Amino acid sequence: MAEYPVAFYRAFSETVFGGSMAGIIAQAENLPAGQMLQIAQEIGAPATGFITAIDEHGVDVRFFSTLTEYPMCGHGTMGLMTWLVEHGWFVPDNGTTVTITLRTPAVASDVEIRIREDGRPEVLLSLAPAVFEPAVLRTDELAGMLGISQEEFRDDLDMKVTITDFRSLLVPLRSVVDLETVTPDFAAITALCHRESIDTIALFTPIAENTGPVIRCREFCPAVGTPEAAASGTTNRAISCYLYLAGQLGDLQNGRLTLRSEQGHEMGRPSVVMSELSTRNGQVVEVRVGGLATKTIEGKFFLP
Repeated sequence: MAEYPVAFYRAFSETVFGGSMAGIIAQAENLPAGQMLQIAQEIGAPATGFITAIDEHGVDVRFFSTLTEYPMCGHGTMGLMTWLVEHGWFVPDNGTTVTITLRTPAVASDVEIRIREDGRPEVLLSLAPAVFEPAVLRTDELAGMLGISQEEFRDDLDMKVTITDFRSLLVPLRSVVDLETVTPDFAAITALCHRESIDTIALFTPIAENTGPVIRCREFCPAVGTPEAAASGTTNRAISCYLYLAGQLGDLQNGRLTLRSEQGHEMGRPSVVMSELSTRNGQVVEVRVGGLATKTIEGKFFLP
């Protein structure tokens, strides 16, 4: 019987009861993709990362939901990098950072790791700016499957579909109250996603804060195996780019801006995703999304 080190993390959370669950399977270089998917289904987490190689420059990984392989995964990356640091890989000296390469079969991305004053690793994943296309759909149909009225959609911001890594429908709402009253029809959302070739539907709204731009969001992902995500790194990258291009994020400091996104409250799994935008000549040139991951379980996965 084969044994594989396994660990579970709550990504984008400082506690074991927040954030989005990510599974990590180590020493998975000999596992075929079909078996990885089967293990991910058995684990049941929104994402499971299978480590297939580690070298001095970075790590090779494949991310799976319970239905499909992901080209990239923000919360899976938070769990993966935290696991690596905890097992002695890529540990920064005090007051410094290390940058390594995260390699999936689809893309390679830089990841920065830094150690906070409390000794916990903070992870920032560099991603290309999001690319968008117009959303062509009936708003009355969308409102019906979300259990809200059409008046709760913002009329000053257009819905968009982001086509970077995932195809996600971005839906701006008027207020946090509107966001909290959403009662999703997951069967209808799944049917819409399949019909429109969309992976997820992400709703978001601003929060009035004195500490900088803050939003609340919810993301529904039944078409890719998770009814609702408690934290979404790559989707928050898209939302931050969308809001910047729509002129909703205020002034930048030296071409940089940080957006705080709160998610998972309606699920009882509060999370915080930080998105750092770098801009040049009015365009986003890089986005880094990140936060913490908190380990909940560690052991072995046994495979016949």
